[in-house]
Amino acid sequence: MENMFYLLNMSVTGIKNIKEEVRLNFYKKTVDKNFDPEKYRIKAIYGENGSGKSALITAVKILQDLIVQDNYLNESKTQLFLDEIINKKTHTFRLCCEYLLKKDDDKLIYKYSVHIGKGKNGSYEIQSESLQVKNGNYVNNNFTTVFECKNGELLSVDCTEDERESLNKKTINLLSSRSFIYLYIINVETDTILEKDSVSKKLWIHLLLFCFFILSITVYLGEEDQHELFFLQKRIKESGLGQQTLIDELLKQDDSQNYFSNVNDKLITKEHFEKYKEKVNRLTQFIKIFKTDLVSIDIDAKENGEYYVCELNLNYGDYVINKEFESTGIKKLFRLFDCFESASNGGIVFVDEMDSNLNDVYLCKLIEYFMYYGKGQLCFTTHNLDPMSILKENRNSIDFLSSDNHLVTWTARGNATPENCYRNGMIEDSPFNVEASDFVGILGE
Repeated sequence: MENMFYLLNMSVTGIKNIKEEVRLNFYKKTVDKNFDPEKYRIKAIYGENGSGKSALITAVKILQDLIVQDNYLNESKTQLFLDEIINKKTHTFRLCCEYLLKKDDDKLIYKYSVHIGKGKNGSYEIQSESLQVKNGNYVNNNFTTVFECKNGELLSVDCTEDERESLNKKTINLLSSRSFIYLYIINVETDTILEKDSVSKKLWIHLLLFCFFILSITVYLGEEDQHELFFLQKRIKESGLGQQTLIDELLKQDDSQNYFSNVNDKLITKEHFEKYKEKVNRLTQFIKIFKTDLVSIDIDAKENGEYYVCELNLNYGDYVINKEFESTGIKKLFRLFDCFESASNGGIVFVDEMDSNLNDVYLCKLIEYFMYYGKGQLCFTTHNLDPMSILKENRNSIDFLSSDNHLVTWTARGNATPENCYRNGMIEDSPFNVEASDFVGILGE
């Protein structure tokens, strides 16, 4: 199935050393009925150490956690994390993104924004959140508000007056610590919505589609747990709207991408275990490309209630080794397999430091595969210059981020190559003015 969601742009402010807005554009052309993302599916972010590349990926993870985790902002570990990660000068974190929903010939463009800052009690809270939508088939359409919250109050919502009054009661004193979208999905009686007028039903669909947009995102920042995503999916499936054509399509797409049976998860629900085994079989073929002596990857599954606790063992014929004791590079390939499979099947994937512990040749071939065969989006940070020769064939696919938060997108410059321009300090605000002699007297002569 063709992917339904496409991330058009993302703006981030106030995380780590990013104090000025950094805007990533994934599609620079005007969105209209001729929208075609084929040459705009990949983006690599380059920059000096400490320029904020990882911060951009972390920002996406914060958004995802905010939507799918019930008690995210109320947990002490989250507050400690935000206290460390949010910029020390701005003291606030903002993320705004526009994404496109494409279904048949119809297109909708959504704009979501969230602002997190410290409240009167010194804890981080949601200071504003909003979602807007417009028709994406025509250029001159304006956004209309789906909902807007500010300072813990529901300012605007696209529903009937009766429902707004009910929503105010259900969300009172909660909007500072939880997303309105999450509260609506878990608190509203969905059976009654279908019996109401089309306005209430339309609001539900908009918010549900946003949840599926979040579910379509995979973030690689290390060993991330995906089970919160599974529980959100489960709530949606049990919402009583499963018979609707649109929801059926979304659930089918979700099942085809199979986010909830990742090969790196140790807890696999019995419901997804057969798909997990299929994925491990595909993983085996993937790893065999790099390790030709691999015979199989065996699953050691132990039953634990509604789950299987799974360990993966690599069988080389003469010996067997647990995945955890494999080389760092092979373990990185395990993680990238989940990412590439999701991106290839229509998901939106963010990978931090994709080149770390990975052979240059393998890295370039994996990127080349995605560019030719991928159906989703892949955005990654890297220091490796080799992929630039491949990436330059796609539009808007190389961004340079400077230490002062200035982002420059590579554009063709005659016969100049992006790798030579970057290496020689010819990219605006990204001069590599380091000489070997600078280390004399520091590291020794």
